[in-house]
Amino acid sequence: MNLLWLLIFWTMQASASVFFKYGSTSDARWLPCFIGGNIIGASSIWFLMLLYKTMNPNVAMGLGAGGGFLVAQIALAVVFHSQLSFLQYGGLLAITAGMFFLSMGGNVAQERGVSDVREPERGKGAWRGDGKGTVLP
Repeated sequence: MNLLWLLIFWTMQASASVFFKYGSTSDARWLPCFIGGNIIGASSIWFLMLLYKTMNPNVAMGLGAGGGFLVAQIALAVVFHSQLSFLQYGGLLAITAGMFFLSMGGNVAQERGVSDVREPERGKGAWRGDGKGTVLP
């Protein structure tokens, strides 16, 4: 399921980037594409939050942001016919390798029998949830 959520997140991030670029090509399209890109981009965060529930948050963020960037770069290059240089392709490969190493690093917390997803301690950033932004004692 994590792979599906990652693919959806990456696709939504790339779509938002294409909307933003397309909106920048004409004053008439600027506002509609700005709104559309923000709706898609902001909504994609829901899938990242689902990943946070089931994965180490560092790995979820690394895979989400890295993959979103890669897919957005490829989508922009394809849709807008932009040419990437040899060095830029090398950068994309380096990011891909970084994502691979990040995901293959294992979960040290699970190996030690400790949960890697913890609630904040009381009085140390845990929000009351009463809408007033107060911190629990």
